[in-house]
Amino acid sequence: MHISTKNERGKLSGFFLVPVVAMVLGISACASAPQLPTAEIERAESAINRAEEARVADYASTDLRAAREKLVKARNLMQEAATEKDRDAAVRARMMAEQSISDAELATAKAQEQRAKNVNKEMQGTIDMLQQEIQRDQ
Repeated sequence: MHISTKNERGKLSGFFLVPVVAMVLGISACASAPQLPTAEIERAESAINRAEEARVADYASTDLRAAREKLVKARNLMQEAATEKDRDAAVRARMMAEQSISDAELATAKAQEQRAKNVNKEMQGTIDMLQQEIQRDQ
């Protein structure tokens, strides 16, 4: 018959304590509320607002519409994540918000490109007209 000493009992209880603590921490992490993508949604709203102020819809309405739709989906997913403590919905909400930002920025870039092309076309027309007048005067 083996009688355990205090030192052996201390080692044994420490051996069981670590997994129990890890399990309790893991369970509490699962039960906590997911990280909501409020900052990303605010950035998406700002990107869409900037695009609207720049009258992007005149040149890239499809991309701007996609940005708005993805923002609505992101808001809905964030609400789902908050009410149901659904981490997956929070991750999808963050992805939708980031895609919304990208779509709004793409719409802005397309609009800027189209405006630059229009200015270039006008300038080329002016140059052509001036060249014709110069040739007439010679």
